[in-house]
Amino acid sequence: MLDVKGFLSAISSLEDAGIPKEVTLNALKESFESIIKKKNYEDSVVKVDILPEEGRIDIFNIKKVVEDVEDDNLEISLEDALLVDPNTKVGEEVALRIEVDSFSKADAIKFQSIFKQKIKEAEKAQTYAQFIDKKGELITGYVEKIEQRYTILSINNKTSVSLADNHKIGDETFTIGQPVRLYLAEVNSSSSGPHLFVSRSDPGFLRRLFEEEIHDIYDGTVVIKDIAREAGERSKVSVYSNDPNVDPIGSCIGQGGTKIQKICSQLNHEKIDIVAYHHHPGLFIAEALKPAQVIGVEINEKEHSAVAVVNNGELRVAIGKKGVNARLTVKLTGWKVDIKELDDALASNIHYKTIDNMETEEKIMIFDEQLKAKEQKIEVIEEKEQVQGAENEEAVAPEVEDFAVVEEEQESEEETPSEKIEQQNEEEKPFVLKPVQPSFSLADFEKEIEEEKKRKNSQTPRNFKKNTKKEEPVEEKPEEVVKKVDPSKYMDIYTEDELKAMEEEEEEESLYEDEEIDYDEFADFYEDDKVTNRKR
Repeated sequence: MLDVKGFLSAISSLEDAGIPKEVTLNALKESFESIIKKKNYEDSVVKVDILPEEGRIDIFNIKKVVEDVEDDNLEISLEDALLVDPNTKVGEEVALRIEVDSFSKADAIKFQSIFKQKIKEAEKAQTYAQFIDKKGELITGYVEKIEQRYTILSINNKTSVSLADNHKIGDETFTIGQPVRLYLAEVNSSSSGPHLFVSRSDPGFLRRLFEEEIHDIYDGTVVIKDIAREAGERSKVSVYSNDPNVDPIGSCIGQGGTKIQKICSQLNHEKIDIVAYHHHPGLFIAEALKPAQVIGVEINEKEHSAVAVVNNGELRVAIGKKGVNARLTVKLTGWKVDIKELDDALASNIHYKTIDNMETEEKIMIFDEQLKAKEQKIEVIEEKEQVQGAENEEAVAPEVEDFAVVEEEQESEEETPSEKIEQQNEEEKPFVLKPVQPSFSLADFEKEIEEEKKRKNSQTPRNFKKNTKKEEPVEEKPEEVVKKVDPSKYMDIYTEDELKAMEEEEEEESLYEDEEIDYDEFADFYEDDKVTNRKR
């Protein structure tokens, strides 16, 4: 019989070591299955049930019931199966119990080694699962051992890691038991277990410190674009702000430099330069070379190189101690940078752009990027609208067809009762003569006015003979038609003075054309020979 208390205490101790209870039970099952298969046959079907609360382990060998046995490890005869289960039939499976006491001492030793191996594999898997989620984060280790080229640190009293000297910050030293903050750079899994690579010189270590100490970086208001670092000497951190009202450099330095000093104290007093990120590469290079004052930059995009021009006497400041400032500028910007003083640049015929010119170009670049982004958003919205419109047309098209069919059916049917009533009402209405709207032109209207004037002037004046000519009949317009002409809607062609002058001319013409003149009464006005000729 299994010792229940000892069995449960062993499981709980493994659970305290970080191995879950389910993992331990699975390791036990796999160990028993492995022993039985090695003892009998690899293809044997084994079932193991472990009940720790009852202190019982049930092990069964599953075999198939057949009439003629060909493989004793997989098959059993019907006669033998009936002894185990009287209701067993051919083709079914029967479970043969294997007692734990039947295992020999050699089997127990094998079981022990297999179980330890399974537990080690479970520990490795557990360790890997624990640290893979912490990749790229800061962890704390305690110094266990200091060697010549590396330092061994313990993490959570379970896992040990090795910190190489080239991953330290400068020439820093540790003491046994000292807590050390580490950056978990990589987590790899292998047959020997997970390998954890830790570092204190990695740029990610500095990035995480900034996120811890500066709230604007933690919440995403200020973003770290890139970091160039030579641990223990100097680092350059390029930042920009998503909020135009927040100064990225000021938020990183803090009032009186308090924030940046806290970070430097954890880096063995490593110097840190905060650089404002710029879209224009020339401006970015000029910012990265600070504290040197850059006058202008010449950019060669084909070779991806640049020449930075500084004031005379500032070349040493731009290069930095042992060239660290220039090297970090190249790492941070990604451009190959050459530095020249003003006189050397003029002698070399360097055509550089000033800071003001580059700032203007950067504004144009930012505007173009924003415009492109807006155009892309508009295109995406239009594409979505087109897709939705096509989907809506597909959904509405059947309904429109159905409506058209219904409309055609309605047209083919007889008139509705309402239409019949409307027709009856129209038939019962009295007949009303509607006046015809005349169509007048300007020429017709003038002609009518002239005829009317002639008719008025047709009366014979005193001392004049009556006109024997027959007047041409004037077609009178219907009274209704005349009434329909609204003079207010037409523009007067002639003024009153012009009309009077025209009337006088017509009267004079009518004296000679429309009337027969008695020239004898006016003989005094003509010469005798002219009068005589006329009479002839």
